[in-house]
Amino acid sequence: MGESLGNMPAKDLKNLESKLEKGISRIRSKKNELLFAEIEYMQKRENELHNNNQFLRAKIAENERAQQQHMSLMPGSSDYDLLPPAHQPFDGRNYLQVNDLQPNNSYSCQDQTPLQLV
Repeated sequence: MGESLGNMPAKDLKNLESKLEKGISRIRSKKNELLFAEIEYMQKRENELHNNNQFLRAKIAENERAQQQHMSLMPGSSDYDLLPPAHQPFDGRNYLQVNDLQPNNSYSCQDQTPLQLV
C-alpha cells in the first residue's frame, strides 16, 4: 500500500519503480494483444456476415424472379378467378355478377385486410 516506503533507501525505491513499470508494460502489451485479436476476429466476422448477406440477397432476388416468371407463365393469373360455369346465373346482357368473382389468394400481399362491400 506504500505505507512503509518512507523508510526504504532510494536504490530499493528505484528497483521497485522499475518492477512496477515493467509489470504495467506487460499488462498494457497483453491488453493491446487482446484488443487486436478481438478487432481481427470482428473484422473476419463482419466479412462473413457481409458475404452471407450478399448470398441471401441473391437467393431472395432469384426466388422473386422465379416467382414472377412462374406467375407470368400461369394462365389466368389475375387476382380473381371466375366461378365454374355451373354456378354462374344467366344474365342476358352477358355481364358478370359481382358475386361471380371469388378471391384468388395467390397474390403476395396476403397481410392486407380484405375489402368488404356493404
